[in-house]
Amino acid sequence: MKSRFDFLWRGLRATLTGINLLLAMGMLAVYAIPWLDPRWLAPLALVGFLYVPLLAGLIICSVLWMIRVNARFWISVVIIALGWKVHSMWWQWPWPSNAEPFTHALVQGDFQKAPYDSKRNWKVISYNVGTFKLQDPSSVTPKPISSSRDFLIKLLDAVQPDLVGLQDFVSWEPSKSDVLKSLRLHPGLQGYTLLGQDAKRQSFRIFLDASKPFHSQLYRHQGKGSDDGTSNERLTWVSGMVMLTRWPVLDHGYQNLGEPSHNGGMMWADMLMAKDTLRWVNLHLASNQISPPELGPVQALELKSDSSQRTIKGILRKIAYSARLRAEQADQIRVFMDESPYPLLVTGDFNDLPYSFAVNRIKHKLKDTFESKGQGMGNTYARTFPSFRIDHVMVDPRFHVLSHEVVRLRYSDHYPVVAVLGR
Repeated sequence: MKSRFDFLWRGLRATLTGINLLLAMGMLAVYAIPWLDPRWLAPLALVGFLYVPLLAGLIICSVLWMIRVNARFWISVVIIALGWKVHSMWWQWPWPSNAEPFTHALVQGDFQKAPYDSKRNWKVISYNVGTFKLQDPSSVTPKPISSSRDFLIKLLDAVQPDLVGLQDFVSWEPSKSDVLKSLRLHPGLQGYTLLGQDAKRQSFRIFLDASKPFHSQLYRHQGKGSDDGTSNERLTWVSGMVMLTRWPVLDHGYQNLGEPSHNGGMMWADMLMAKDTLRWVNLHLASNQISPPELGPVQALELKSDSSQRTIKGILRKIAYSARLRAEQADQIRVFMDESPYPLLVTGDFNDLPYSFAVNRIKHKLKDTFESKGQGMGNTYARTFPSFRIDHVMVDPRFHVLSHEVVRLRYSDHYPVVAVLGR
């Protein structure tokens, strides 16, 4: 009987060793993703999504080996330890603290609460507003917030940020009661400069001053440093990316990144910050273009039917294609950033895993505010599954990161990210 048990254990041990080694090799491949260009081989873009199941498998293997008091548990321990940089991009220890002051202010209705009001500190928001489509607020939010547009106003009023990078912003005829007009007329938001794009993707700026007619404040971007005259052309709608700042704007512009039909790309502004100049880059990279109905079979784990398999294959092809496109976009952005004579701030919706090739290419030597002061998982995509951290704030290392908060109130398919930075 004992010999039979030993024989079974030897078979199980060999099987578990093989599984453990396969999991270890898979995790090493995940760790290499930030340096592996998906343009070389499309499946590289898919490996990163295996991080969670691979990590879970390694932990299970290590526990099983420990139960048997077998030194093979070191396989999993060493592999997990080697990826400490990747783990920190995914998850940060939730230290006890007053970690969500802005969420608390919004939920409690204390819209004038503005922590970190030191003159040396500045607040940044990055938020994909999802074209203001979502009208089904969470039950925990206060009654004054009745729509996604109202939420944006209340968010800005509560946080009182210095810089706001928005993506998927849509505003129609300014003479009507739309979000652009609401921003301009709100008493708590006076003094901002708004940079945006019109229907022709022309760059413009307006000043949020309720005391003046809208079109008397509209300035077209005529070229580098030449925003020096008002436009007679009537601005009928604003779509895509928007930047709001309380600081003087020296220059600004917009660049499409290879997606003519997409309202994303790269907006940038050079701004006077006290005695220094800061270059702020606001990004919206290529989306995977996966609709909620396509995610249905994945979320329900219905993987056996032919239709489900076709849907999943389509999803994988979309992910691979968009990863290659984001790699191309990251190259363009990196060239632009490397030419900057000023320290950099980067905000935006990257539509990619936090340890992907594109994110790593853009981040380069910048500090990720989540890695510095984030807590928990940090996911910003407001879906149940899969949900990842795809919205980022990154800053030049010479600045201090004081806090990073994801405001988990769902008025878009993304959550806002609020970072407090210091000089």
